[in-house]
Amino acid sequence: KHLKKTVDNHFSPQINLWNITTESWENQKREQNNPTFSLFSEGLACSSSEEGVLKSLPGVNGEGEVNLVHDPWRPVPAIGGHLGLEPGEADRSKLDLRSDIAIFTSVPMSEELRIEGIPILQLKTQCDRESFDLFVALSIIPKSMNIVRQISTGVLRINDSELEIETQREINLQAMLANFQKGDRLRISISGSSWPAIGINPGNNLDLPQDSSPDCLVTTIILLLANSKLEFKSLISY
Repeated sequence: KHLKKTVDNHFSPQINLWNITTESWENQKREQNNPTFSLFSEGLACSSSEEGVLKSLPGVNGEGEVNLVHDPWRPVPAIGGHLGLEPGEADRSKLDLRSDIAIFTSVPMSEELRIEGIPILQLKTQCDRESFDLFVALSIIPKSMNIVRQISTGVLRINDSELEIETQREINLQAMLANFQKGDRLRISISGSSWPAIGINPGNNLDLPQDSSPDCLVTTIILLLANSKLEFKSLISY
């Protein structure tokens, strides 16, 4: 249109997005009403993969706290995602059984749901080290299937952290478009490492991220769930 000098001022480009679940291209929806979730736990979200809960209710802003211990000598292994050695979708059902990953799962969807956007997790943390990582994975648990289908991941490296001070964090995950069927569940998994995709955080500001070494410190990260939020920012703005 530009080369032929027939530019239409009202012309709007067609934007197509790849749907992870249907494995097909779809038109981008300008008015996408994505749900917002909050995180809840009585402190056992690392001990049990079913204790932590994601809730999507008006006026509900999260509750509880979880102690997440990162041991640099047995880091959480990377699987799939945008940084993994074998990137893409992955089944993390066995990985989520580890006691150093905090798990939050929604109830089964009561109706079909289309989620399009950039997942953003907001929550407060405390830590006993100057530096630590937050690795977050978002997954679908399909109805009647014994898998945890990881579809988006994100990481935040925190440096110069004030010891034991509550601080708001925001972790951006990779953009996604997915359809949830009735009975499917949504899951968020939070850990302090994703090795070897991400170098192990030594826990201080003196050493660079690396593999396990005597300089790496065991780190306790407290996830403060009050006012926590998982939302989906629009992929495209005009």
